[in-house]
Amino acid sequence: MEFLLMEDVMKTITRRDFLKGIAGGAGIAAVSAFTGNSALAEAPGIYTPGTYSATAQGIGTVTVTMTFDANSILDVILDVSGETPSIGQLHADELKEALMSSQSAEIDAVSGASVTSNAVKKAAEACIAQAKGEAVVLTEKAEADYEIPAELSAEDVAGSGAQLGTIIPDEVMDYDVVVVGAGAAGVPAAGSAVLEGARVALLQKQSVVVSQGNCIGAAIKEKSDLQGMMNFIHHTNSLSDWRSDRKQVQTFIDYSEPAVNWILEMSGLTGGENPEAGLSIYMQNDVTYTGVFKDRTTTFDYGDSTFYLACPFLGPKPKNMGNVLQVVVDRMEKENDNFDVYYSTPAVQLVKDGDRVIGVIAQNADGKYIQFNASKGVILATGDYQNNASMVAHFCPDTAPFDKKQYQKTGDGHVLALSVGAKMNPIGHTKMVHDFDSGLMFEEPFLYVNMEGKRFTNEDTGFVYMNNILRKEPLFKGPNTDADHPEGAKGWYCQIYDNDYMDYANAPVPPQVMSGYIPGFSEDTTGKVAYLLDTHTADTIEELAKEIDIDPATLKATVDRYNELCEKGMDEDFGKNPAYLHPVKNGPFWAIRRHMRVSAICSGIEINENGQAMRENGETVPGLYCVGNLGGEIYGGSDYPYHATGLSLGRCAAFGWAAAKHACQQ
Repeated sequence: MEFLLMEDVMKTITRRDFLKGIAGGAGIAAVSAFTGNSALAEAPGIYTPGTYSATAQGIGTVTVTMTFDANSILDVILDVSGETPSIGQLHADELKEALMSSQSAEIDAVSGASVTSNAVKKAAEACIAQAKGEAVVLTEKAEADYEIPAELSAEDVAGSGAQLGTIIPDEVMDYDVVVVGAGAAGVPAAGSAVLEGARVALLQKQSVVVSQGNCIGAAIKEKSDLQGMMNFIHHTNSLSDWRSDRKQVQTFIDYSEPAVNWILEMSGLTGGENPEAGLSIYMQNDVTYTGVFKDRTTTFDYGDSTFYLACPFLGPKPKNMGNVLQVVVDRMEKENDNFDVYYSTPAVQLVKDGDRVIGVIAQNADGKYIQFNASKGVILATGDYQNNASMVAHFCPDTAPFDKKQYQKTGDGHVLALSVGAKMNPIGHTKMVHDFDSGLMFEEPFLYVNMEGKRFTNEDTGFVYMNNILRKEPLFKGPNTDADHPEGAKGWYCQIYDNDYMDYANAPVPPQVMSGYIPGFSEDTTGKVAYLLDTHTADTIEELAKEIDIDPATLKATVDRYNELCEKGMDEDFGKNPAYLHPVKNGPFWAIRRHMRVSAICSGIEINENGQAMRENGETVPGLYCVGNLGGEIYGGSDYPYHATGLSLGRCAAFGWAAAKHACQQ
């Protein structure tokens, strides 16, 4: 009988039948029935000479093709085209050389490319098994036999960390609640479930807790009245293109206070300072909403009602919420026998029993697959998808040409949720794009110029909306431009003003404070992010232009024209309110170079007020919750509303808290 390679056998019998056969001890018999025992028994040497291929799941599908003679591996070809170019693809030659040198699949994972390395090892093991005439078991762990979820493309999935093919876990562990993602939503979710008495596993993709931001808002119901709370919901909706889910805003009101209080207690900040951790509440920016609320561009009348928002700022910078929550998780580990945290263990697949999600399969740093069963619920808190270029182009294309503030936010949770029948928010996704770090007075309507030195807008525009205007302005390659924007990015502009600004700015910040945002001005950058400082001053406009990489002649001409309009008291070019027309004449002159980056994409999987993932038919996906920036739509508009300081982090904490409570009742 003609000898068949293992890949040919796999075409003859179905994958699932083959797996069942292996599990029942019938795998070798099944192979023998197709190949004939004599061909395997009589083959001289270690291997049956030939070329064999196998696949395994890395970031995308990894294919290894190996050529053998009777006793050695003669050649290795790796197809890692689906892997991240700057990570997995970059190390392909190194992995090939390791396989050839070791003459086996027992190779070390390449540092920083463990997912691709482990996929190469598994596929190589399968090739070697085929060459030896053995049943292929290892390759079955992650063979790409899945269907792409309806709302996604293959590129969307490949850009995420999800692995949707069949996976046979190496180990199974039992918990009540499994939380995926140790951040502003995931940590409170884990804490809430632990307090409910559940046995909780917290899985984290990175080796540490990760969260950005410093201010976290909480609705204080004891200091608010019912009408005030209802007005806050209506106010939020009015700033969200009337597409906000009012029930989700109510969840923020109901659960943000206990969630934030727990964070402060567990981080040792209830008294305002944790010296051992170097953390403090360095500013408290509480707001009472009553009467007419007014910012520079909007108003809302609360009448006689009252809504109270507490907002502690935690840090100080460069420390952020991630540092605070790391203290929380460390304390949870020490104090709770019903809590385990698994770092460097990203979730790659959800486990279902019928329609219900009953667990998560994660892959640890050693490449081992662990199934974490969740008897009460799985809470996904994996953040947004801003670092998945395909998903950005698909769901929030406005943000594509802008640099990103975060890393490894690749839409893992979105892909996992969609793979089990959840749906994406069917509206344009809300983006948060800002720059609070280059210098203060970001809302002041000074003279604005693009990076060609030309005025481009009516400066009486809310800071939150500037990214929309900057979409039509030139690219600029400045400090901290993302590697995937080699020609430069959108989002750069400069505020220009003179030394008289203390007389006309709406909320002037004294020069001695602003000087602290000049790069290199002081060695002490406490409260700031040193590498993002971008405020400049000079005695002349021409010198100032050189500081901000703008042609001096162009900037001088722009300033001269602006001063001419100020003298006329009429902005003939853009129609700015005459109240904001102040000439730039008296030095020293100032510039703040703004780099508007994507802080978050605040929409994702359709959820209800409990954080439960929703299907297209309006039913929930049993056992699955999506919280934080993975779930929406608490906002719904094109841009995140800035009427409530700390709403973003407060919303994340509230939904983590609420989802865990709901899951524990199941």
